[in-house]
Amino acid sequence: MDREMKIFTTLMSVLALNSTSLTNEVGPMNESLWGRKVDFMQYKCKYWQLAHSIALPTLREFSVCVDLQRVISTPQWTVFMYSHPSRPDMEIGLKGSNDSLSIRLFGKTWTSKFKFQLNVWYPVCVTWSAFELTPHLYVNGTAVVVNFTGSELQTLTDYQIAANGYLTLGVSHFIHNGEVHEVSGTDFQGSLTLFRMWSEKLPVSPDKHCVDGDMVRWNTVDWITHDCAPVPDDRLQCVWSLYVVEMDVIITRWDSQETIRYQAKDLVRKWARGVLPDDMYIHTVLVYTLVSPNTAEEKAAWGEGEVLTARPTINHFKCSVYLNVIPKADVSWIQHQVTLLLQRPYWTDKVLLTPVKNSIHVNPVESLPMLTIEPPHEDTTSALSTTPAFTESSTASVIVTESPAVTIPALSPSTEGPVSESFFRVDLTVSLTGSTVNAEQEINAWITETLSKKKMSVLNFQFLGKAFDSNPSGNRSLGARQSPPATETSHTSRFQVQATTSYSIDQTIDQIRNALEVPYTNGSITLDAEPEGILVSHINPGQCQREQHQSRWGLFVWPKTRAVHTASYPCEGDSSRTAKRKCLLATNHKAHWAVPDLQQCPVVVATIPDLDDIEVTTENAKDVLDMIDSLLSNHRDLNDKELVTIVNKLGTVVHISPVTPALGKVIVEILSDILETDSNFQPVTNNILQITESIGDRLSSFPGESVSLVAPGLAISAVNVNPDQFHNLTFGVSPSNAGQGPEVYINKDPFACMVAFISLPPSLQESFPSGHGVQPRVQFQFFGTPALFEDGRRDKILNTFVVSASVTNATGPIQNLKQPVEVTLLHLQDKPPENDVLCVFWNFNKKNNHGGLGSWDPTGCSLNNTSHHHTTCLCDHLTHFGVLLDLSRTPVDKTNERILTIISYVGCGVSSVFLGVTVLTYTAFEKLRRDYPSKILLNLALALEGLNLVFLLNSWLSSFGFPVLCMAVAVTMHYFLLASFTWMGLEAVNMYFALVKVFNVYVPSYILKFCALGWGIPLIICGLVLVVRREAYGTAPYSSSLEPSDDMFCWVQDDVTFYVSVVGYIFLVLLCNSAVFLVVLVQLRHMRLNRPAGTCSDLRKDLRGVASLTFLLGLTWVVALFAWGPVKVPLLYTFSILNSLQGFFLFVFYCLMKENVRKQWRVHLCFGRFRLQDYSEWSQTATVPARTKPSQTRKFPSVKSVRSNKSSTTESTSASSDSSQREVSIKRPNLGLICLNGLALPRAQAAHKSTHLPQEQGYDVSPWLAKLAPPSTEK
Repeated sequence: MDREMKIFTTLMSVLALNSTSLTNEVGPMNESLWGRKVDFMQYKCKYWQLAHSIALPTLREFSVCVDLQRVISTPQWTVFMYSHPSRPDMEIGLKGSNDSLSIRLFGKTWTSKFKFQLNVWYPVCVTWSAFELTPHLYVNGTAVVVNFTGSELQTLTDYQIAANGYLTLGVSHFIHNGEVHEVSGTDFQGSLTLFRMWSEKLPVSPDKHCVDGDMVRWNTVDWITHDCAPVPDDRLQCVWSLYVVEMDVIITRWDSQETIRYQAKDLVRKWARGVLPDDMYIHTVLVYTLVSPNTAEEKAAWGEGEVLTARPTINHFKCSVYLNVIPKADVSWIQHQVTLLLQRPYWTDKVLLTPVKNSIHVNPVESLPMLTIEPPHEDTTSALSTTPAFTESSTASVIVTESPAVTIPALSPSTEGPVSESFFRVDLTVSLTGSTVNAEQEINAWITETLSKKKMSVLNFQFLGKAFDSNPSGNRSLGARQSPPATETSHTSRFQVQATTSYSIDQTIDQIRNALEVPYTNGSITLDAEPEGILVSHINPGQCQREQHQSRWGLFVWPKTRAVHTASYPCEGDSSRTAKRKCLLATNHKAHWAVPDLQQCPVVVATIPDLDDIEVTTENAKDVLDMIDSLLSNHRDLNDKELVTIVNKLGTVVHISPVTPALGKVIVEILSDILETDSNFQPVTNNILQITESIGDRLSSFPGESVSLVAPGLAISAVNVNPDQFHNLTFGVSPSNAGQGPEVYINKDPFACMVAFISLPPSLQESFPSGHGVQPRVQFQFFGTPALFEDGRRDKILNTFVVSASVTNATGPIQNLKQPVEVTLLHLQDKPPENDVLCVFWNFNKKNNHGGLGSWDPTGCSLNNTSHHHTTCLCDHLTHFGVLLDLSRTPVDKTNERILTIISYVGCGVSSVFLGVTVLTYTAFEKLRRDYPSKILLNLALALEGLNLVFLLNSWLSSFGFPVLCMAVAVTMHYFLLASFTWMGLEAVNMYFALVKVFNVYVPSYILKFCALGWGIPLIICGLVLVVRREAYGTAPYSSSLEPSDDMFCWVQDDVTFYVSVVGYIFLVLLCNSAVFLVVLVQLRHMRLNRPAGTCSDLRKDLRGVASLTFLLGLTWVVALFAWGPVKVPLLYTFSILNSLQGFFLFVFYCLMKENVRKQWRVHLCFGRFRLQDYSEWSQTATVPARTKPSQTRKFPSVKSVRSNKSSTTESTSASSDSSQREVSIKRPNLGLICLNGLALPRAQAAHKSTHLPQEQGYDVSPWLAKLAPPSTEK
């Protein structure tokens, strides 16, 4: 008995030794921090630091969560900070200022507008991935917008968190000589709890708040508290149901056998199930071997000199027990209860399980591992004869005999072994005897039925067809089997087998082979497989990796899952519903994800604008494309917002994702679908072209030298070229075939069916990128949707498809090539003989008629030849090429255009000379400008003179190439044109006051106000254009078409500005002048009815008066409205002649044909007998009364001059070539050629001395008005 007690005492010593050894390895007793907080308001509680035993690895993504409560508001405070001595910038940090919070990452700062109140707990999480541009902030489980505060934010793809840094809670720090020093003024005035950190970016939601970290846990062993002890707080409860218990156990046995892992797993499960309460369900048990058994210390513990027949075998294991607590409970309470219950040792028959108390860690987890299916065990006694089984009992006994040796009975063998899941590939050749309609179905049914009896599943059955037919009369060695029937065929198949069994790999292979060797009979057919026709091999499919899947039904994070198992994930739109996804075993024997089953989930991304809430990353780029494709299937047209959203997402995908041919194909198909919608593409044309360009530039991982991505409305080809062997490269496109997209041809000669063809010259080689390892690439693009290139032009339309070429990584802009690029395009509609075509390219930076950027530009391109069906262009650069068709039926040919240009310049030159004479005459002779009409005439002549001079000098000044000078010339010309029309309008206003308002309107400072209007309104308009759209002024070819010209012209280049500030203004002036003209004609008509029939001389004077009035009011400008169709060229000649000589007509009517002007010339400029003596009274020479009979006396309403003290009314006048009175001239600019003509209004003669005619007050009245005046009623 003493001997037995000694052995038992020795055994307990060994157990104590082992427990002590493990205790020294693990450290002091672990204590959880769940339910406790760090109160930095305590005395001398400054900060916590991450323990030196916890070393963070290098990270390219992370998640950090912490609960914080502020008590006192301070200007600067820090929640946590992680830094590395080798980097001056803060690696990770969460800092605050007053009541706001900001994220610090790699020295950059993102701020939020969320306001943190005092004495309120806030769960805060920060996530980041290197594949994203910005970090993400979550408060109370909800995403909070953060804004970058720097000047420029670049991608963080190349950044990573440095390993082995320093982390502090509650204060910022700096590192000096390997020690942490706090930064004063940054301390956190409040409490923190539940600081955890993960090595990956995790989805954040309120229902996952209680999950512990995988790198940094809320546990005392992870932190150095610096005498700042944690404080319990009953309010900090976190209710959770899923846990993992990690611990070390010691298993001791006395049968001289080792305890293997699966035995330890079974023992741990029985022990845990016995000590834990019923509401804690054991889900999974994982066991790993820790150290080798029977160490030297253990042997020494038995003492020296003692001879024992049996010594105990001791094994150390590390265990992970996953629990599901139902109902869920507070984490800190579960940790305390489980740790307390698992302190007890566990005894079975001759086996002792002892837990290492200070190694027990209970941590909440996000999810439980997938369950292992354990089928019923078969009899495996022969295979596992040395495997013991454990029989649970409440006590354990050590039997010692009186013999010199101690005998411990061996444990009985067991049929239970480790259950594992294995996969196998089977290649089977089977002979089929008999007649059957479907051999594949018969063979598949036989294999499935046979292997299912062995608890095996058949996967991916492939029927490879008939191998051979046996000769009915031939012989086949069958051994002991029956002879075959007369007809026999041999078939081959391939499939995979899933076996969940406790057998070894070799044993399972033998089971499969043995099962398939048994002949199978089903009615009239027999299936038989020879041993040499059964090839079985073990395969390892691996797991389906963790994957984020973004879809219209939400974001799903599928965990790692074994092959032929199903993962589940709660729906984003309704967490009570579940999405499922199966991990399949592919025919290549690798595990891969199947399409997820999302039928139970509600749609989250229901419309295209919802895509704005989806952040594109490298992981979800393909998913975003799938969502766009799905949304486009329900849209036939897109509004501007939807179009911009989709194009921006596509651009982001191309920018951040590697563009493989498969991904590029999807993007091209989506772009093609967009181009087929009835949408306005103008706002996104440049963006779409840049996306297609980026696709070709970034295409990678394609076999061969070229790859083509083709869709019905778009095609992209990328060709890798050898610079040393480059001589010529062509790209051709033929029409689409049955909706499959166009056919693309590289280096093929053009043929009749091609709709586009482009040939690159050998000189392009000079633009290829230089440098070792840089592969030159040429990409071609074809666009089958002309609506994409709409620039708002109405006079010309795109009559071809568009083709482009470019060089990736070129040394510079490809332009001014020594040899031109040849482009041949098919017309969409046949070109009429009278219509012209224009070779153009798409200029990304040119303003279009919609006010945006992107328009057709002919620079650098010329027409080589054209026909009804095709046009060939030659260009000296690479870009997007097209052909425009002139919509005018009779365009002006080059000969007529040159003649019209000469007429314009000659006419304007002549008008400039005579306008100068007119201005000098009225300026030099004071008597000619005493009345208002003469003063208005002088201002009109000055405006027209300035307009003609700027027009004549415009081309010469623009040739200097100075943008500022050109803008000044354009502004000046615009100003004088508007001033000319303004003074023509004022002439009409003055005439209206004089002839229609019966001369009883008084206007103070009459001429001063007219000058303010005549010169001020044009100044205001030009000033507004300079302020609102300064770039509207510029240089363009002097031509009405898009064709390039050597004569450059400074003028208004923006179409909107031109039509509003030029055409619109002139149209309003002409409309008002036309109204005055009609009113005057109506009055004259009424006056004629009271006059007897006139003579031929009177008729001529009437016609001359009407013509003069037409020129005076600028009504000849309406000729431009009818310059269309067959009469376009003749009317353009008429228009040019009338307007270019307007200054000359002004001189003729208001100087040469005016009597008082001629008299002034004779008085001051002539000599000898031609000189006329001066006359002192202006009224005497200005009034030539006509002789009339008393009965024919007419009274014309008088107008008193507002310039004399006898008058209070305004004055008006008209002029005639045969009058001695002063004349008023009105001139206007030529809208097309910017030239002017002069017109005159005849005067009226006095009928009687007693009649108060306008000429008495300084007005000229034409005889054709005077003779139509009604009879006088005065006696």
